[in-house]
Amino acid sequence: MASIEYFGVFATPLIKGIPFELEHLITEPVPALSYLRDKHGTLDSFKCPALITHLKNTYYITSPIDFTLTKVGENFWKLSNTKGRTKSLNPYLDVQVPESKLIDNSVCLNIGLQYYFVNNGDDVIMEVIDPPLVQMPLTNMPGEFNISKWYRPTNFTFFIDSSLNEVKFKRGDPLYAVRFRANNKTVKLSKIEDFSFREAILTEQMRATTIKDYYPGLKLEEMYELFKSSVKRIFK
Repeated sequence: MASIEYFGVFATPLIKGIPFELEHLITEPVPALSYLRDKHGTLDSFKCPALITHLKNTYYITSPIDFTLTKVGENFWKLSNTKGRTKSLNPYLDVQVPESKLIDNSVCLNIGLQYYFVNNGDDVIMEVIDPPLVQMPLTNMPGEFNISKWYRPTNFTFFIDSSLNEVKFKRGDPLYAVRFRANNKTVKLSKIEDFSFREAILTEQMRATTIKDYYPGLKLEEMYELFKSSVKRIFK
């Protein structure tokens, strides 16, 4: 068994102060197979050993609120709360454009819903992928790194077809998925409740990602090596 600790935050450049003010809206990562069985029942396909193996250690990250993405100009989108009589979602959720170029007529957008996953010593690789077997109006930006050696948040970063004008999500809808490769071990997730531990992880994460700004071109293995002292500080 590989133990993985996590917490989620709303994180945008507009936030001032503590990033956990709306943490009670953050949803727990949901095991993919459990979600699919709850939604669709006991399909014969869900009993397939190959599918079960593929979805092992895969979790959906789901929407914390009902929201609508609306196109307001060429390659520009705004985010609004679908429910009425609510405060503006800024600064907790806003839409960023991290990539200026299009891929197959799809613009790249980012919404600051972040999750941090950390592990001590099990050499766990985390992948960020599209949620398997969920029809999506967008394609997530994929990636992977070792959460036992380097800390950075997941981001809801995705490509959306420019021909669309509006996309809606409800609370609990899958947005993206994370899959853990733990040397054939089953993973167990537990939420980090200790705020001082969270703050320590946020601090070390900032150090990890800032390295790339001042020394661009580093490979992951090189960043893992530079980050060894941070891992020791976190789990001292």
